[in-house]
Amino acid sequence: SYQVESATLEIPLKNLQEANQKAPEEILKTYLQIDDGTPQRVLDLASSITENTSNPYEKAKAIESYLRQLDYTLELPAPPTDMDIVDYFLFDLQKGYCDYFASAMVVLARAVDLPARLAVGYSTGSYDYSRQVFVVTEANAHAWPEIYLAPYGWIPFEPTSNESRFSWTNILDGPA
Repeated sequence: SYQVESATLEIPLKNLQEANQKAPEEILKTYLQIDDGTPQRVLDLASSITENTSNPYEKAKAIESYLRQLDYTLELPAPPTDMDIVDYFLFDLQKGYCDYFASAMVVLARAVDLPARLAVGYSTGSYDYSRQVFVVTEANAHAWPEIYLAPYGWIPFEPTSNESRFSWTNILDGPA
């Protein structure tokens, strides 16, 4: 048993929507890389999803919303070894668990010039009202994407359809 304290992001939604600065070169060099073998239809899908957006935050939210339409499940066949896993998830399976959703968002984001990385850890778990704590177990293991929005840094997104979206409700500007 252990206790964790964590900082929370307190960036007004308006600021995220207006974040349009160029990321530092070292971020761009590392977090825009896409495998040369990524199928063209994955790249085309990224462009299609974000074609009506006007800023990086809107691009990320459009990708997140698109992915949240897909079904969540832990019961999947083994992926084909000769196929790109993100392509397989997006076009064949169209269902999966957090690793699939997060990986897809990272690739789709990078395809439209959003620096992205995959983060792993735990979701919030369940709240124990008697002890006034969140109880987090192995069952709460989770993966999610983070998008670099300059000047603020890495911002988490939640494309996995069975998870609650990251909330900005404590911010004066209202929810995301």
